[in-house]
Amino acid sequence: MQEMYPEQSTAAPESPHVSPAQAAYAVLRFLMAVRYRFHVVLAALLVAMLLGGLYWATAKRFYSAKAQLLVMYVSTEAVSPGMGITNSMHHNNTPTFESLMTTSKVVEGAVQRLDAESCPDLAEIPKDRWTGAIQGGLASRAVRNTNILNVTYRCRNADSAVNVLNALVESYIEFLDKTSKGTAGEIVRVLTKEKNELTEKLAQKEREMVETRRTMGDMGIHSDSRVLRPVVQQAVALNESLIQAQKRRIELDASLAAVQVALRGGGDMYQHVMGLADAVGKEILFRSLGFDTQDTSNTMAMERGVLDDRTALRAMQEHLGPSHPEVLAKVEKIRMSEQYLAEYQQRIRQRLAEIQNTRIGPMLVEMLEQKLNEARQLEASFRQQFERAQAEAVSLNGQIANLEIIEHDLTWLRNLQKVLLDRIASIELKHEGPDIRTALVEPPKAPNSPVSPLFHVVALLTLAGGLAMGLGLVWLLEVLDDRFRSLDELQMQTRIPVLTIVRQLQSAEGTGPQALHMHAAPDSPESEAFRTLRTALALADGETRRLVISSAEPSDGKTTVLANLAVCYAQADKRTLLIDADLRRPGLTAMLGMRGIDGLSRVLRGERDVAEMAAAHIRPSGIERLDVLPCGARPGNPTELLSGPRFSELLAWAETVYDQVLVDGPPTLITSDVAVIGRLVDGVVLVVQPDKNRRRQVLRAIETLTILKVPLLGSVVNRLRSDQDHGYYGYGSGYGYGYGYHYGEGYKESAAAQANAGTSADGHAPQAAAGGEAGGGLVPRRAA
Repeated sequence: MQEMYPEQSTAAPESPHVSPAQAAYAVLRFLMAVRYRFHVVLAALLVAMLLGGLYWATAKRFYSAKAQLLVMYVSTEAVSPGMGITNSMHHNNTPTFESLMTTSKVVEGAVQRLDAESCPDLAEIPKDRWTGAIQGGLASRAVRNTNILNVTYRCRNADSAVNVLNALVESYIEFLDKTSKGTAGEIVRVLTKEKNELTEKLAQKEREMVETRRTMGDMGIHSDSRVLRPVVQQAVALNESLIQAQKRRIELDASLAAVQVALRGGGDMYQHVMGLADAVGKEILFRSLGFDTQDTSNTMAMERGVLDDRTALRAMQEHLGPSHPEVLAKVEKIRMSEQYLAEYQQRIRQRLAEIQNTRIGPMLVEMLEQKLNEARQLEASFRQQFERAQAEAVSLNGQIANLEIIEHDLTWLRNLQKVLLDRIASIELKHEGPDIRTALVEPPKAPNSPVSPLFHVVALLTLAGGLAMGLGLVWLLEVLDDRFRSLDELQMQTRIPVLTIVRQLQSAEGTGPQALHMHAAPDSPESEAFRTLRTALALADGETRRLVISSAEPSDGKTTVLANLAVCYAQADKRTLLIDADLRRPGLTAMLGMRGIDGLSRVLRGERDVAEMAAAHIRPSGIERLDVLPCGARPGNPTELLSGPRFSELLAWAETVYDQVLVDGPPTLITSDVAVIGRLVDGVVLVVQPDKNRRRQVLRAIETLTILKVPLLGSVVNRLRSDQDHGYYGYGSGYGYGYGYHYGEGYKESAAAQANAGTSADGHAPQAAAGGEAGGGLVPRRAA
């Protein structure tokens, strides 16, 4: 077969559009496929259930602890009366707080609070890897439109989950508190250190005063009766100056530490600019930053003027209308003043933004260090002078001067201690900058059951996965099984009617008339299919006297269908001629036992009259009213012979002699012979074998004939097995007819009566007889 018909391309034409009916039919076809291959879906479900059960039995259990945190970001407004700047912060920081929980800084703080005993699931991991392990099971999610954070930690031990989450919450709160109070905390730390040192000095000075008073108590000197000498007064004055210098030095030292901490941490420098204006000199600071103090004074004066103008405007509006010239002038003055103030404040903001990170910090540090050096030098100078005056007073006044100095020292220390305490208290109550307040709303609780794996989730995933896998396998098998599954599908995709269905015929032994089922067993149920085909062709539109029968590829049974259809026409008292035009592989010639006999090829190559040569080479088939023109010797150029004028002359002559002319053509996809013959006859009948043919091949054959404008009357479903009548492919459902009855003598008498009735004037069987022969068979849709 392969050496006779080389393989051709069988790509199916693809429709650019899919109609709703086709889509619905595709869904229905897939459901039918699922029903037919239900065992595949069931097997996939069983495999999925086995895998799901194995996973459920072997999967590690994980427990989850949950806590809720309330995190509020309280922004402040830093107002500078001298510059008129208002900086408001209205940002949504919830995503920041949400992401901050899982950062390494917070997790490392929690790791420092944990040990192997409180976290059994982490005991097997080196502690330097705890941070990554905890981050893998940690999740933080903010509740929508709230300031509440839901923090969960999942691990393999319930107690470990609670302990780790507690440590994480503590570390998180500590980190936020330390971050929000970083600058203020550094100032408090410096001042607290000074306070502790001062407390020790105060205690020592009090002990010294007690000892001096005890000594002086023997002398009978009272504090209200003593008169200080000039040297003592000078020492007291120097002592007061030294106290002020020390206070100045302490404040500058604390401010310098705060600025350095803010500069290292990238903090906001605006608050320090205005807070240190008096300390380093407002005029010098403003000029260093590029501001004019005179402009600032003018701006403040203009702000006061705007307030006065607004007051005057309200008073005028009580007596004058809104369109009064004075009212309009006052409104315009207020608008221009406010516009100038807004532009001036914008220029100041831009200037501060430009020098935020490049000049403000280093300049403040430099100025504070300079002022601090000056304060230290002044303090050292006052201390030296005081010590000299003190030495002179001591040497002059003895214990009286010493007691006075001790009392003043004690007073100074107490005053300084009070200043430090007040400063620390004010910073702790209200520190500059934003405030972050954190509270634990719901503490972590030990979970009672694992959160993974969940039985219902595993069950649903198992069922869904098994069903998806089963449906996918069914779809894959359907894609690989490129066959027509039913008559509906065949007619919908080919768009040609199915003329009849021929069941699988028993293989005939030998050749000649006995090899034809219609002749050997005319009363069998299988023979009724050929009568149905004859009737369907008789009811078709137009002439059907000259027909060619072909198939998409070899071995589809086209020759068998052609020969039996010819016997059926002959039994209907029609002179029928069979022409074997398959010059490459003459199957009809071999079936009828006429090999080696000259035939069509000699007629087409001959030079004598076509009618004379055809009459000489036509052979009787052994069946009454049925003649055969065999193939003859195989030519080397069959297409050229069939496309020549002698073949068309042969068909024209045969139509005048015979009632029916049937041509056996080669497969459509193998050669172009069928296209040549089809243009010369009334139509083409295509034989389709469902078990063998693929959709792409059949559709390609139909497309070829359609493009060449060859009339295609319909298709014949051939070699349908008995197990396919009502099976998955459904070729027998709704289209077949009962094969269970038998034809007896009554049928033979009816057939004889129809034979005696003769044919109509145009050579066709009478319509009543044709309709009776349908017997429940198929009628072509074009006729319907």
